[in-house]
Parts: sequence; C-alpha cells; structure tokens
Amino acid sequence: MYAKILLLLGICLPIFVYPNNLTVQQISLASIDLVNDEADIQFDLTWDHSWRDVENWDAAWVFVKYRLVGSMGPWLHATLAASGHSTPSGASLDVSSDGKGAFVYRSANGSGTASFAGVVLRWDYGTDGVSDGAGIEIAVQGIEMVYVPSGSYWLGDGENRGGSQVFGNFEAGTTGAAFQVTSENAITLGGGGVGSLGNNNEANMYCCGGQLNGAADDFNDATTQTLPAAFPKGFDAFYCMKYELTQSQYIDFMNMLSATQAARHDSTGHFVGSANPFSFYRYGLSGSHPNFTTSHPDAPVVYMSWVFAAAYADWAGLRPMTEMEFEKACRGPNVPVIGEYPWGTAGIDLSDDLTLSNIGAANEAINTGYTVHATNGNCHVRAGSQTLQMMTRVGIFAAHASNTGRVTSGATYWGIMDMGGNAWERCVSVGHPQGRAFTGNHGDGVLNGNGFANQPSWPGQFSGYVETNTGVGYRGAGFEFPGPNLERNARISSRRLATEFWDIVLFDDAMRFVRDAP
Repeated sequence: MYAKILLLLGICLPIFVYPNNLTVQQISLASIDLVNDEADIQFDLTWDHSWRDVENWDAAWVFVKYRLVGSMGPWLHATLAASGHSTPSGASLDVSSDGKGAFVYRSANGSGTASFAGVVLRWDYGTDGVSDGAGIEIAVQGIEMVYVPSGSYWLGDGENRGGSQVFGNFEAGTTGAAFQVTSENAITLGGGGVGSLGNNNEANMYCCGGQLNGAADDFNDATTQTLPAAFPKGFDAFYCMKYELTQSQYIDFMNMLSATQAARHDSTGHFVGSANPFSFYRYGLSGSHPNFTTSHPDAPVVYMSWVFAAAYADWAGLRPMTEMEFEKACRGPNVPVIGEYPWGTAGIDLSDDLTLSNIGAANEAINTGYTVHATNGNCHVRAGSQTLQMMTRVGIFAAHASNTGRVTSGATYWGIMDMGGNAWERCVSVGHPQGRAFTGNHGDGVLNGNGFANQPSWPGQFSGYVETNTGVGYRGAGFEFPGPNLERNARISSRRLATEFWDIVLFDDAMRFVRDAP
C-alpha cells in the first residue's frame, strides 16, 4: 500500500509495507533536475490476480505524499509532471491531467501477478514549492482499480415487485422497463414522459418500516427534475476501486494526517448499532496518531460516515461514485436480467454453513459453505441463521480454490469484487438536490485544517466543506442490515436506501471510490 524514503541531500533509506497483495518497494531517487525542479522517483510495483483482456483491465492508482523532515503537519500531495514518466516492458502508465497520480496497468492481454520493476514517476517538486536540497520524506501509495470502458448500458432490471418489496428501481418513464443510458447528456427525471428516467413505485421505498427520509425520492410520476449533463452517469470511461476501502488503507490515511485532522476521523468509541463492534463487525482500528494500527488490515473499514469517506477520497485524488455508475460497474453493457445480482444472475447462495479459516490473516479464507453453482452466486449477506457472524476480508470468494469465475466469486461484469454484500457502498444519489449538483470533480489531495474534504459540488457541503451525509445514499447491501429479505438489497437495481442519509456512523457502512479515465 505504501512505502516511504528519506531524501536528504540524495541519501535514500527505504522502508517497506505490504498489505492487501499490493506492494511498493525498492524505492529510490533516480535523478534530480535542479534546473527544472523535477525529481524521478523509482520503485517496483506488484499485485496479485491482475488481468487484461479484450474489454478491460485492472490497474494500480499510484500517488505520492511527502513532507519536510521533522514536520508534525500532514503529509502533502505531490504534483506529477505532465511527462517524463516511464515503465518497464509489459506495463503502461497514464498520468492524470491534474498530476495527482497515475494508473499503471498491463500493456498486453494476460493474467496472474503483475510485477513491474523500475516504474518511474516524475515529481514536479518546484510546483509544490519544495526547495532544492530539502530534507523530504516520501510515501508512495497504491490502490487496486478496475477500468470500466465507455459505452451504453442499462439502469433497472424491469422487475415490478409490488407492495413493500418494491425498492424504487429505475425504469424508462412509467413503463417498468429498463432505461438505457446512451450518453452523458442531461436526463429528465420523473414525469413519465418518453425518454425520462423514473423509479418504479418510488413511494414504496422503505427503511425499517418508514419511507426514506420521510418523503422517499424527490422526483416521481408527477414531478420532474433535471439531472444535469455534468453529473457522472457512467457512459464515459472510469476506474473503480476493485475492493471496498480496507482498514490498512484507512490507517495509512489516518497516520499521514495532522493530529487535529486525524481526531476528526477516528471513529473508535463512537459506535452505533453494535455492543461489540470489534468482534462482530471486525472493527480492528486501535492506537493513536500517528501510530494507528489494525488487527484486520484486509477487512473493509466500517463505521464510515460519508464525512469520513469523502475525506479519504479527496486525500487520495479520487471521487465519489454515483448510483448510476454503480449499476454500470455491476451490469456492464448487458441487457438486464430481472432480479439480477452483481454476478449477472438472479440466483444467490444463502447457505447457513459459511465459516472462515485463518481469521484476520492475509490468507483468510472460506472454510465451509462455498457454493459452486451455475447461477447461484456467493455473497456475504445474512439471511436466516448463518454460522458466520462477521465481516470477511475483501475479495474472499475469488480466492477460493473452487472458484470457477464470475458467479462463484461474486464478481461484477468487469471483475469488481464485493459489490453485492459484506458492507454497503455509499453512492451519490440522483434523488436529492445535493446529489444532482455533483459535477464529478476529483479530490486534489488536500483537506482543510480540520480534516474535511473541501471539493466543490461534492454532496454534504456545509460552509464549503463536506460535513454532513446529505445527498448520498446506499447501494449494494450490507451483510446484516436492514431486514427483512436482506438478499434483495444486494440486487443491482435495488434502491431501497438510495436516498437515505444518516448523520451517524453505522456498523456496516463502507466505501468505494472512482476516478475518470485519463
């Protein structure tokens, strides 16, 4: 996830960290251009279960943090130069237009471990105001991502469930049929007209016996709203995190903030919904700044309010995912299957004998209950009296020896993991004015002094910072909440909590982020 070096008059002292199968090591300062104030940072990059095929690929989003030696302030975000980067044979690199990071990925079709020795990122340290010869600590961070190509796709699956089981799935007008997204142009929401995007029986979207936020969505068959062209609809290409944000990624973030900023994002001791979150929901964070640790590095970080999540996305140069992009990331370009889950079928395994081995270790695995079935996908949602009473590490179903592909691993069309269970995904809602105002701008790596995201247009704005949960909702299902019929929440089209915003920290709230493809 990260490694750091000390750059003091050209001396390089490497320190290595290896969580979640992505490693950055052998970091060195390859060269310094004192005229143009640029420095080449070289490192080796590896991660497991990599692939590239005719449609898409996985990649590592790599970005650099730095601080002056002896500084007690937050680590700063390094600006990459527009050119001068290089990769070894077999790798490609695309730097973002804003210089906040780069995507490194396979240059040819293949699968297995990605191992790229000698990746070079050129740092424009002059732009960042760093003096020649300054003593600098540098941390190289990496996040596994999946490329989702541009193109048309469908919202909603055409199912009209009726009554209290209607979860507000998108539809074309009032027809009940799926709606095809063919561009990033503005869309009319509600009203039932030709070409408008409706939500099926939106008044029957429920949470815990009541309507969402007291009024469900704010567009319906009688009332129209406009979803602006700037709102990311998923037609254009983007990268999506392969896994839910892990605890190891979060503690890296916490330890690199200032003490004041970190205090804002430490949810230890502020739990809602469980008497024993440490065992039941795998909340393993402990310690204090700048030495936070976790006993479950590869489990999703839970108790993630939108305020916490937005701060991480801003810090990492990523952005929130919209609920439309969520459906594209799950379904791909395929015509919808009624009642389908992220693995493309309407079948789900709800066996009661799911158990784990090597709990908490990097090789934590499914011990019993793994189903090999043509249509019933593996997914971690509790329905009935399952043996397993805790979160699992991210991507656990794909690692099983009996995995045969998309269905058994529970993967989306593009190869993204855990989109239908384990923990809820926070997405920008089309059913709220603050959600619809989102323009897709990316984080710039910088938080305000109190640790809040400060990106314009991001939902939850209050006095210029993201300080509330307004404008985001939940997609993809958590493993326990809310009942009944937990497995229905995991369906791609289910919008049961799509406009729900609680300004509290809940036990199965996680996060996943995206970034526009360069």
